[in-house]
Amino acid sequence: MTDQVHTVGEWLDARSPGTRLGPKAERVRHVVSTQPSFASYATAAEVAERAEVNGATVVRFAQSLGFAGWPQFQAEFRSVYVVRRYDVDAGAPTTGHAGVLATAFARDAENLQSCLHTFDFTAGAAVVEAIHAAPRTLVVATGTHALPAQGLAMMAASRGYDITLEDRGGAHLANALARLTSDDCVVAFSFWQHYKQTVAALRFAQQVGATTCAVTDTRHSPAADHADHVLIIPAEGISNFRSMTVATSLAYGLAAALIAIEPQRSRTAISHVDSLWQDMDFFVPD
Repeated sequence: MTDQVHTVGEWLDARSPGTRLGPKAERVRHVVSTQPSFASYATAAEVAERAEVNGATVVRFAQSLGFAGWPQFQAEFRSVYVVRRYDVDAGAPTTGHAGVLATAFARDAENLQSCLHTFDFTAGAAVVEAIHAAPRTLVVATGTHALPAQGLAMMAASRGYDITLEDRGGAHLANALARLTSDDCVVAFSFWQHYKQTVAALRFAQQVGATTCAVTDTRHSPAADHADHVLIIPAEGISNFRSMTVATSLAYGLAAALIAIEPQRSRTAISHVDSLWQDMDFFVPD
């Protein structure tokens, strides 16, 4: 993007000055401008699904900007967005601290609303069943991607599931992977940009026959390539951050669904854990 064009929205406007978009095309533009990582790699059909329009509308949107079709638009858009992604001002408001916070809240609210309409609940149920059926589950993530992963592992473990998080990588991850069997399950949280070790963990788990699940932001991510079950969620943030808000909400939902399968098992487990917490004097007295 040029010095005069600071956001994806402004770049889109510069491509079609004065062009009036119809309601459906505006929905496509909204998806592209607010979820650029997704739009950079998603197919026209995937963008159409998220925008709640048909594929032809996505193609016509690209053509209205002067491109032959969606692939041609996407090729240039990807190069523009990738170049811009490290600019700390990209997508951030300039109205002071309150404006930045409000924008962050609004961005996450949009992500949650989008996910509510586009999430594959059948795939979500399959992940819940895979974790429930496995004698052991390994959750893998790195960096900020580990925030929701930690929540899932902690909550499920406290409710009686043999589930652990490995977010340290290196020898720690290698040792955890070496113990996997074909009966186990691996759940990886991986968003753009994807960590090599997370993708490698999924690939290895798949090779040994373990059930693999990926939580990611596009079906074309390298993590999805090595997963039996793929959960696609938005992760766009502001100021070039990836937002883990929807991923954290998903972690809570998966944990709650696991608890609902065997409520008595969960009650017994949390009662035992609660006793240990009390004995170890974890909390400030009420």
